[in-house]
Amino acid sequence: MKQGLWLVVTIALAVGGLISVVAPQARETGALQAREVDEVLIAPDLKQLQRDARAVSDALAGNDAGEVYSAAVKGTDPDHLALAVALVDGRIFSVGDADVRFPLMSVSKPFTYALALEQHGIDFMIDRIGVSATGFPYNAVAAGAVRRTSEQNPLVNAGAIATHGYIEGATPASKINAVIELYSRMANRPLSIEETWRVLPRALTYTLAYQMKASERLEGDVEDITERYLESNIVAVTVEDLANMGATLAAGGIQPQSGERILQSGTVRTVLSVMVIAGMYEGSGLWWTRVGLPAKSGVSGAILAVVPGWGAIVAYSPRLDESGNSVRAALAIRELADRWALHSIDRLISLEPEG
Repeated sequence: MKQGLWLVVTIALAVGGLISVVAPQARETGALQAREVDEVLIAPDLKQLQRDARAVSDALAGNDAGEVYSAAVKGTDPDHLALAVALVDGRIFSVGDADVRFPLMSVSKPFTYALALEQHGIDFMIDRIGVSATGFPYNAVAAGAVRRTSEQNPLVNAGAIATHGYIEGATPASKINAVIELYSRMANRPLSIEETWRVLPRALTYTLAYQMKASERLEGDVEDITERYLESNIVAVTVEDLANMGATLAAGGIQPQSGERILQSGTVRTVLSVMVIAGMYEGSGLWWTRVGLPAKSGVSGAILAVVPGWGAIVAYSPRLDESGNSVRAALAIRELADRWALHSIDRLISLEPEG
């Protein structure tokens, strides 16, 4: 049985992640990882997850390290801290300041990239934008000026701006609406731009856009593309919204609550791979080593971590480190990943057959 199970698991991981099957006895086992019981894989104990999340939130309450983003939206409270976990079986919970709405900012980037992949295909988008880490900060002009290649990746600002140039639609309005519609389907509720968060584009944003245009990696009108890029950043979400979006990736492109297939498995694999490479900016290598989960951060203070086949963890806290990642959100997700043995390498090792 174990060798047969291992074969099924290996195939499942290859096409987009191990999807846990909820068994009636799962709610009584106290399992933190999906595991074999009566020849099925069962889901985690939600009550135990909630206890752990509350404990981690309480332990971080007094941590005031980091600084709020200099251009944070009006009303940002540096003391806010919220966590949410959404599982691939559709269950979800949150703790802390979970009703606080915040802008997606750069956490929007993997989802916009997913739409471009769906519309144009993986090879096309990799050829046009690139996927490799740049080795520079997320908003660095030098990343496209001093390297041997003009390739970026879709999770730094230059690559993300260019990605919006490949979103299909008859008008600029239809293009940004398509982006927000995808976000909404993944969150399983309507999302929208928060108009009070609109800002004028910074000179640096235009510089990056024109740089990509000059290198023939951005197609379309720079003004229009820049505006749509900034609009995607100010879509308002809560931690539960973002956790549902992440759980859709964890479930291989199927929204766990609606059951709708939103993304193809190849799209999900590509998005999660790029999140490993550059989702935490210059801290991506350290994050992967210590936490081992595809993740994306944003300067609003949110971090989304995806556990393929298991679910998603979201933490929100506005104070940032030097790389632009939330200090407390990173610590919270790292601690929960350790408690629940979610590091991707640990999960693969634990599934190896004996003998």
